Amino acid sequence: MPAPASVDEQLHALLSHEPPAVAELVHRRRAVVRDAHPDLRERVNTGWHGLAFHHPRGGYVVALFPRDGGVNVGFEHGGDLPDPHRRLTGRGRTRDVRVEVGAGPDEEDVVVDYLDLAVDAAIDRADAKAR
Repeated sequence: MPAPASVDEQLHALLSHEPPAVAELVHRRRAVVRDAHPDLRERVNTGWHGLAFHHPRGGYVVALFPRDGGVNVGFEHGGDLPDPHRRLTGRGRTRDVRVEVGAGPDEEDVVVDYLDLAVDAAIDRADAKAR
């Protein structure tokens, strides 16, 4: 039986039909997420066409979704997050931060700010459930 494809291989396949600039943007945002929170585990979700990140205690936190010439950074419980940059969009439980191709390094800081909030909230939810 062949070994399952690595996350890198799965991500390459997922992005193979995206414009090169969008694929590169996903890879750059992936590096930002991994650098900011190396404890998050990655999972490619072909059904949602995205790369999901899970916290060991807090569960699913965020995903990168290549869409329409950019990337939606989707926060699972984004509706509960503060919005310091006024960038969260969407309704219901989830929220997205849209990042366009050509975005500069300031956009990375925005993503990390929301990611930090989302990871902290996920840990708090997990701790509350454990009580």
